[in-house]
Amino acid sequence: MYAYRKSMPRLNKHLDDKWVKHCQRLHKQRLKQMKPAIDNKPPPKFVHLAQNLKKQQMDEERYSQIERDNYLLLDKMSYIMTHPQLLDEKYMGPPVTYGKSLNKEYRKRELMRITEENLQILRRIQHKEPYYSHEAWTNDARLSEEYLRNCAEYPICLPSSQLFSRSPPSRVTRTPRARQQREGEEDWG
Repeated sequence: MYAYRKSMPRLNKHLDDKWVKHCQRLHKQRLKQMKPAIDNKPPPKFVHLAQNLKKQQMDEERYSQIERDNYLLLDKMSYIMTHPQLLDEKYMGPPVTYGKSLNKEYRKRELMRITEENLQILRRIQHKEPYYSHEAWTNDARLSEEYLRNCAEYPICLPSSQLFSRSPPSRVTRTPRARQQREGEEDWG
């Protein structure tokens, strides 16, 4: 019947087959009666999560406060409508206007004084000659570049050299090292 069962010793072949069939029938019966082990039902719904009772209570208190305020306002409006006003303009005259500010003139004079001081400072700033001279800076940069070229062993390509290339190079005394280099180049050439 089963290949693996041939290796097992048995006394009676018919009783053993009957026992195997009985075990299979019990196994099939258990499989039919088996219940799922996984709980896939939805979780229970709790009332305190579905209804926010504290929020409902606060809303009810708020609505009752609004109703009370509306009632008081309506009561006051009805009183105003039913009773004549004694403090009306026709009984009291025009509304009272208060006098002008006593220090208005002082504030105006102070503002004019500050404005005049600011204008004087502006004029002084505009008429002041500049302290720094861009021409002197340009000349210093050109001179520094020439010194750098004199003491360099190889030709230098500076990005600022285009700025100073329009004017003729200034006369600078060459260092002994630059003279030696020129003499060495003449010997080779």
